Amino acid sequence: MLTSVRRWLAAPLIMIALILAAAVASAQEAGPVEFEADSVSVDQEQSVMTATGNVTVTNGGDILTADKLIYNQNTDIAQAYGNVVYRTAEGLEHRSDEMVLDENFTHAIATPIISMLGDGTRFSAVSGEHSKEKRTVFDRSRFSPCKCDYDKGESPIWDLRATTSLHDIQSATITHTNVSMHIFGLPVFYLPALAHPDWTVRRRSGVLTPSFAYSNDKGFTSTIPYYQVVSPTQDIEFQPTSFQFRGQAMRTRYRQLWDRSSLEADVIAGRLETFKQTREQVAAVDAHFDTKIGQGWDVDVDIERSSQDTFLRRYSYDNRNALISGIRAERISDNRYYLIEASDYQGLKAEDTPDREPVVLPHIYYEKTSAGPRDNQKMRTELSLLQLDNDESHEMVRWTGQQSFSQSEHVMGGIAKFQVDGLATYYDIQRTDDSTDELQEFGQANVIGAIDWKRPIPMMIGNSPAILSPQAKFTAIGGSDRTDEVPNRDTADFRLDEANMFLSNRFQGRDYILPGSRVDVGSSLSSSSESFGSVTAFAGISYRTSGNQSKGLTSSGTERYSDYIASFDIKTPFHIDLSWAGRADSETFEIEESRSTLGYNHSGTNLSVTHTQIAKAYFTSADDDKEEASISASQKLTDSLTIKADQVWDLSNKQTKRKQSTYSAVWTGGFQDCLTISLDYKRDPFADRDVKKVSELQLFLTFKYLGTISQSDLQN
Repeated sequence: MLTSVRRWLAAPLIMIALILAAAVASAQEAGPVEFEADSVSVDQEQSVMTATGNVTVTNGGDILTADKLIYNQNTDIAQAYGNVVYRTAEGLEHRSDEMVLDENFTHAIATPIISMLGDGTRFSAVSGEHSKEKRTVFDRSRFSPCKCDYDKGESPIWDLRATTSLHDIQSATITHTNVSMHIFGLPVFYLPALAHPDWTVRRRSGVLTPSFAYSNDKGFTSTIPYYQVVSPTQDIEFQPTSFQFRGQAMRTRYRQLWDRSSLEADVIAGRLETFKQTREQVAAVDAHFDTKIGQGWDVDVDIERSSQDTFLRRYSYDNRNALISGIRAERISDNRYYLIEASDYQGLKAEDTPDREPVVLPHIYYEKTSAGPRDNQKMRTELSLLQLDNDESHEMVRWTGQQSFSQSEHVMGGIAKFQVDGLATYYDIQRTDDSTDELQEFGQANVIGAIDWKRPIPMMIGNSPAILSPQAKFTAIGGSDRTDEVPNRDTADFRLDEANMFLSNRFQGRDYILPGSRVDVGSSLSSSSESFGSVTAFAGISYRTSGNQSKGLTSSGTERYSDYIASFDIKTPFHIDLSWAGRADSETFEIEESRSTLGYNHSGTNLSVTHTQIAKAYFTSADDDKEEASISASQKLTDSLTIKADQVWDLSNKQTKRKQSTYSAVWTGGFQDCLTISLDYKRDPFADRDVKKVSELQLFLTFKYLGTISQSDLQN
C-alpha cells in the first residue's frame, strides 16, 4: 500500500521490503502513496507498521495527517489517531479523533467527524464514511454554511439537523433525511427530506424555495417555483401562484443565449378577479430579444402586451403604467449612423384610450459627417422619415432633410464657431385633435445661421485657481413659419435650461421651428481648493432680437428676455455636496423653477434631501405651483446591519401630503455570511380602478443555498 518512505528515524530493512511488496499489488489500481513520519516501528510477525509523530500520507491529491498511524499489510487497513485531518483533491476536509482507511486510502470511516466543504460549509456528525470521488455519508449530522469560529465556541446562526446526510460528489448534491431547521438554536420547521446543490453548482433543475404572503385583498398567497435547466445556454422557470380570494396564475420565464443573440421571455397567464369580472382569463407577455447581424447592426426586439389593464399591478407582477412593444435596429460606422425603429404603446391607466396610444411605424434616420471643402470645416447630413399614429388624436407623416456646415476659428483669444443649417421638411397631416382643422399636405424650408464664441479665462480666487468661461451666441432662423399648422408632438413640454440654451435649434425635434433671431449670453465658472472643495456655476439669459417668442422660455411666453438660467454645484471636503439649478423671471427675479439637492456621504451614512418646484403656468388647468420634497437616507449601523428610508411629500397648494414611503432594515448575517434578513415597509397612495392604495410590510429571510422565504402583511 505504501510506496515510498521520505523520512525515517529508525526502521529495519525488512520494513522497506514490506512496503515495496505492498506497492506492487496496489499501485496498479491507484496512484503512488507517499509517507513520512517522525518515527516508525515494525512488528514483522504481524506485518504491522506503527508510525508516530507528524504522520503524513499523500495519495495523489489527497493528504492525510495524524499523530499516529497503524497499518496492517495483511488486511490493507490503516488506523489513524489524534488530530486526524483528511484533505481531498475535491476541496473537502474531514477532521476526526479516529479514522479507519482501506482500499489504498480511498475509503475512510471516521468517528466522530467534522467536514469542511470548499467554500467553508461545515458538517458535523457522530460518524461519517467517505469514498474518494464518490460520496460522503454523515450519521446524525448538523449542516451549516455559516462561517463562524467553532474552535472558540461560536454557534452558527442557522443549521440543518438530520438523521442522515449524503454529499454526492459526482452529482454535487447534498441530501438530508428527517431534517429540522434551527435558527439561533431554536427549531423552526421539519421536512422528511431536503436536497440542495453544493458550492460547486451554478444552477440546478428542481423546486425552488416556496414563498408565502397574506393580504386582506388577495388572502393567503402561495408560490412554489420550479426551475429547469434545458441546456448549458437555456433554462426555464415555472411559478404557479394561488391567490386564496382572487384565483390562480402561472408565470413562465424562459432564457436562451446564442453566440450573438439572447432571448428573455416572461409570460403570465391566469384566471383572476379584475374590475370587469369575478374571474377573467388574463395574459401578459414581456419578451426581449437582441442580436447582432450583418456588418455592425444591433437589433433589439421588445414585445410587451397585456390583455387586461390592471392585473399586472394588482397582483404585483409589474408596476408599470404603460407597456411599449417595438423593434430597433442601429448601426454605427466611422462617420455614419443608421437607425430604423417602430413601436406601439399600450397605456394601462384609466384615462388611456386607443387614440392616446401612439404607434410609430416607422422611424428611419440617417446621419453622415465628413470634412468640408475648407480647413477646420465639418459637414453633417441628416435624413429622416417618421409616421406617427394615435398620438392624442394626431396622425401624420414627416420627411426631413438637413445639411449642416460648421467651422471653428480663433477669434479675440477665444474660439468662434460658425454654423449654417439648411432644413427641408414635408408634412402629411392626416388627423389632429381639432376636427375643424383642415387636413393638408405642405412643405417647410428653413435656414439657421449661428455664430458662437467662447473664451476660457484662467484666474485666481484667493489662493485657489479658477477658470471663467464667458460665452455668447447669435442665432438667426429664416424661412416659413408653420408653428400654427404643424402639431408639435416632439417638443411640446420644452423648457429652457443650461443644456439646450446654446443649441441652434433648441427644440431638437422638427415639429417646432420658429423664424426669428436671438442672442444667448452666459458664463460658467469652475474652481477647486483643498479648503472648500470644488465649485462649478453657470448663469445665462437669452434675448429675442426679432420674431415671435418661443414657447418654454418664460412662464408667460411674451417677453423678449428669457428667464435667467442659473446653477451651481459644490462638492466640499467635508463629505457634503450641495447643488441648485433653476430659472428666475427676468424682471421680478421671482423663481419660476428650481431643483435643490443637499447630500452627505461618510462613514456609512448617506443622506440626500431634494426640493423641486415649478410655476403653475407650465401645467394645464393647474391651481397652484407644483412643489415636491423628498429625503433618502441610509445608515450602516454595523458591518452587517443597514437601515434605509425614502420619503416623498407633495407640497403643492400650500399643503403637505405624504406620498410614497419606503423604509427598510437589512441584516446580512455579519461575518458568518449565511443569512440575510430584510424588513421592508412600503406605502403607495396611488389608486386606479381595482388597484388600491397599499401599505405593505414584508419580511424576507434569505438562507445561503436554500433561497428566500418571505412573509408579507398588507393592509389597505
